[in-house]
Amino acid sequence: MGVIRPPFTALFLYGSHARGDAEEASDVDVLQVTPTHMAPYAVGGVNVTCYRREQLLRIARNGGLFARHLVEEALPLADPQDLLGALKSAYVGPLDYHAVKNEVRGCAPLLDVPERQFIENAEGLSSLVSYLIRTYLYGSAFEQGARSFAMGHVLELLGQHRARITLSNVRSQRNFPAFTAARTLFEDLTGTTCQRKEGSLEAFIVNASAHNDFAMILGLRLLARGRPFTYDALQDVEL
Repeated sequence: MGVIRPPFTALFLYGSHARGDAEEASDVDVLQVTPTHMAPYAVGGVNVTCYRREQLLRIARNGGLFARHLVEEALPLADPQDLLGALKSAYVGPLDYHAVKNEVRGCAPLLDVPERQFIENAEGLSSLVSYLIRTYLYGSAFEQGARSFAMGHVLELLGQHRARITLSNVRSQRNFPAFTAARTLFEDLTGTTCQRKEGSLEAFIVNASAHNDFAMILGLRLLARGRPFTYDALQDVEL
């Protein structure tokens, strides 16, 4: 609690530490519910994602992945108004995750970067490719009856055992070989090619704004070199 920057109306632990399957290198994931918009932040190994109550309820009503994550696995650290209960009541699961997976496929051009550009933003691009892979895997796994967000369970269900090493390497090493291996995994999973026909990132963002808000927002965050690439990037996207 000492790392949390006020104000907040509720706090939740989610992810591996909430499930009880955290490993030594696992970060602590905390959701901070705030009265007004607040940027995400990290303190040591604690990643804090910030949402407003209204945003969370809207995402729950639309069956978003993050809402599912919360209603199934979150643990309240401070929840005086029982927001978690409200989210559980509001949550409506989607029939499938085709839309989520299509949005992720549309982000393939964001990963079309040479080594020189990667070096300029190694942390952001490493986080981005990891986030996109994990989101696609979650969508695929839940379509096949996954019971948990635990990545070991997801990979076992999908038979994607090599993905564990690839994701671990891109997260810990944050170098170009690890990134290219993760990019290849992304292409294999999604059936896409990471090629940006528009040339510049700015041009891609403008083009994406007409048909893919998800790609546009992640592109803007990549351009701004913001971190972390977690669900905070999607506060205004119904995913």
